[in-house]
Amino acid sequence: MKILKIVLKDAITDEIIMKNPAEGIKALKEVNAKAAETYHRALTEQEQRDFMQEMADEYYYELVAFLLCTGMRFGEVAALTWSDIDYKQNVIHITKTVTFNEDNTKTTGTPKSESGKRDIPLNDMIKGVLARQRKKQSIVIPIDKAENRVFVSVYGKIVDNGAVNRAISATLSRLEEQGKPIGHFTAHALRDTFATRYIEQGGSPRTLKTILGHSSLMMTMDLCSHVLPNTKQKEMDSLKIVL
Repeated sequence: MKILKIVLKDAITDEIIMKNPAEGIKALKEVNAKAAETYHRALTEQEQRDFMQEMADEYYYELVAFLLCTGMRFGEVAALTWSDIDYKQNVIHITKTVTFNEDNTKTTGTPKSESGKRDIPLNDMIKGVLARQRKKQSIVIPIDKAENRVFVSVYGKIVDNGAVNRAISATLSRLEEQGKPIGHFTAHALRDTFATRYIEQGGSPRTLKTILGHSSLMMTMDLCSHVLPNTKQKEMDSLKIVL
């Protein structure tokens, strides 16, 4: 509404209209829905299994697997370089993300908040994905030596979110043809799926907060609200109190 009022005010200045029809309209009260009720979507374990098996031959398979195994934001993965993979300390250093210039070209910038700068521990799954990506780069991927990015587009440039989402959609279409339909989702759902699996398997929300790079625990709890009831039941069932 603020933007609309500004546009219409300029239209009056330019003598396109005589009166701003939005001037008397009060701003709507903002009601923020829970993250889990908006664009967030976590795959079930069966959906995850079916999808990853069908995705295996796609160019962006390793990137999708990496998103799923780390919970990183897409821009952080797109900006990741091999020097950020620290095998000595056994962590991934996240210090940058892909942003857009005023002319809509991509560049590498800093995370949007201090909490975005973080280290994510490596595990065997992540190391396996990185090893496959290294091998793929040595065979089929055109590498920009100056950038030394872990993941690049088919042209060796900064990988585009839209291209990965198209690969995801193509995989979902093939699954539907096979009688294994999965509801539509985008690359962002892989971050949500990571968070869901983390909590389901007994991970601490406070630790998950630091892995995801959230600025507050509330953001993490909001994201995982749909899975916590099941986790609470499991933990209550395993609780032993001597009476």
